[in-house]
Amino acid sequence: MICSGNTDIGMKRDSNQDTFILKTYSEKTCLCVVCDGMGGAKGGKEASKIAAEKFVSVMDDFISPYIGRKDRNLHSNDIKEALLDAVDQANNAVYQYAQDHSSMKGMGTTLVAALIINRTVFSVNVGDSRMYFMKGSKIKQITKDHSYLQYLLDMGQISEKDALNFPNKNVITRAVGTEISVRADFIKESVSDGAYIMLCTDGLTNFVDNELIRSIVVDETSKGLDQIKLSLVVRRLIDTANKNGGADNITAAIIKL
Repeated sequence: MICSGNTDIGMKRDSNQDTFILKTYSEKTCLCVVCDGMGGAKGGKEASKIAAEKFVSVMDDFISPYIGRKDRNLHSNDIKEALLDAVDQANNAVYQYAQDHSSMKGMGTTLVAALIINRTVFSVNVGDSRMYFMKGSKIKQITKDHSYLQYLLDMGQISEKDALNFPNKNVITRAVGTEISVRADFIKESVSDGAYIMLCTDGLTNFVDNELIRSIVVDETSKGLDQIKLSLVVRRLIDTANKNGGADNITAAIIKL
């Protein structure tokens, strides 16, 4: 398992409100969380940082006792409960911070996270930051956006073609920290050896289409991959987003099985 991530302010923002944490526990276990602070609200940078750090802290407490212990196994239901609890605690941390600092009222963040154990991915998400799987000629979005645009798509009120130029792509319908509670989606998926798992903010996906993302990640590493090469791939994704406009912060984290 090889992991790499990076974040960039982009070409037009005054600050970077994205946060990511990528942590490896063993050769077959790693955790990644990506948060995108709400750009239109005060405290977006603080919200993403607080949420990501609290989420990882909670998961550390859950995972650490199992690492290196052959007599203790993590069960799917326990993992699901732990991930959802980590989202709840991240939500509480951001919400409480806003209550304690009046200038930060309305702060919030997206959150997408994945715990990878062997070839199984356990994921949670709130908002429109995404997780993708890639292998060979295929790329698939695994998470579903919690956004006004996705709502219109689900209701059949807008076409996929029109969605490409929809003016309010950044309007999300769920966020961590804006309310006293939040509901996260949970996903469990199996992946094959050689697959790529990518978590990212919309600063990437709004400026680089899926096929180009897949080409940069998969085709460019077909002749071999190590930590340095994967870091360069992540950097190329970010540079491509900036070249295509870079109107938002950009974050991408990739795990190669």
